[in-house]
Amino acid sequence: MPDLVIKNSKLVFPEKIVDAGLVIENGRIKRITKDRNLPDAERVIDAQGNYVLPGLIDVHVHFREPGASSKEDWFTGSSAAVAGGITTVLDMPNTQPSTTTIQNLDEKREIAKSKAIADYGFHFGATADNSDELSRLGNDTASVKFYMSATTGSLKIDNDALIFEELKILKDKKILATAHAENRDMVRYWFDKLKEKEKVDALDYANSRPNICAADALNRMVFLSKILGNSVHFCHVSTREELEILKNSKNNRVTAEVTPHHLFLTREDIKELGNYSKVNPPLRSREDQKELWNAIHSGVIDIIATDHAPHLPEEKERDILIASAGMPGLETMLPLLLNEVNKGNLNLIELSRLTAINPARIFRIRNKGVIQEGYDADLVIIDLKKEAKVDNSKLLTKCGWSPFDGRKLKGWPIKTFVRGNLVFDEGSIEKIQGKEVTYSKNEN
Repeated sequence: MPDLVIKNSKLVFPEKIVDAGLVIENGRIKRITKDRNLPDAERVIDAQGNYVLPGLIDVHVHFREPGASSKEDWFTGSSAAVAGGITTVLDMPNTQPSTTTIQNLDEKREIAKSKAIADYGFHFGATADNSDELSRLGNDTASVKFYMSATTGSLKIDNDALIFEELKILKDKKILATAHAENRDMVRYWFDKLKEKEKVDALDYANSRPNICAADALNRMVFLSKILGNSVHFCHVSTREELEILKNSKNNRVTAEVTPHHLFLTREDIKELGNYSKVNPPLRSREDQKELWNAIHSGVIDIIATDHAPHLPEEKERDILIASAGMPGLETMLPLLLNEVNKGNLNLIELSRLTAINPARIFRIRNKGVIQEGYDADLVIIDLKKEAKVDNSKLLTKCGWSPFDGRKLKGWPIKTFVRGNLVFDEGSIEKIQGKEVTYSKNEN
């Protein structure tokens, strides 16, 4: 007898939406069929005519553990993920210590293994002196991340010769490179000028990292990777100038993501949000935001990812020059996007492509990203008619706040399954052991 049957559902496939049911056994989708053909099962869930999406894959999260678990840990972060319909997360390397050695990666693995509810994977970090570690990497990391401007600890590599040499290593090993593209010298120059001002606010900070900082660094990385033939994925693209470069460089080896905060907030929100708006790269203009949406619809942007970067309120409310940069986003990404579906600005097939199909394809994640027989039963049931406000007091992320607090949204996840396990059910969390994902071989 199957473990689980889901009936009375509208399944969102890559090309169409079909009224059908799911038979789930041993954590995988065994059969997709009309309801009249569904067998008995240990558990039967009635989706009540709601849509079922493949579980979202967030390729860009910062779970802060080890080193800063007061902001987030693997249990709270993965709880927030599944509450937002996210069934797989890929964690960034800027923890403390940074994930720049095999030993540090293995230590992080042990932490996640004991706490994660969602399935998970890891990005590795490039530094100016860890080429030997890169050479030892196997096919068990999502990517190697290049921070082209300052971040935590030694995670910074802004010398083009070093970037070129390390990209060579990744090319030989067929490992994807990811990039935080901001020009370090420009960032430092304008930040130093900012420190000369008598009074500095959040808008001044945003102005100190203008569009050219991101566009110049992205352009350099596109050029270097093109010379070598590397695959490179750009994180949190935010400007018209970056999009123009990507349009002229787009192929299977050059991919890009955008964040919800760049899609749903602009510089005009900085005054109201104050220091809570501080993020790198910063919030941009309405014109930039409009072009990001155009790039989503045209295929220039491949992925929507949260860049979930939680900080406690006291870390955001310091002097703007030393306040922490970053925003949480796991619990609000899907409701924000479903609200756009209700407005007619996005459809569910597009949403699924941007948050599940493309993330699985680009990061080579096995058996995930699509509702298909033989694939993991990572699923989210959504209620497109449900209306609710984002409420800081109800968030599961440890930092306890959202830049979208108070925003009324129509369309919410109501049930989330990880490998057939119901882990989020109308607000309640059931703790299970998440598993590390596996990767197919990169052919590029």
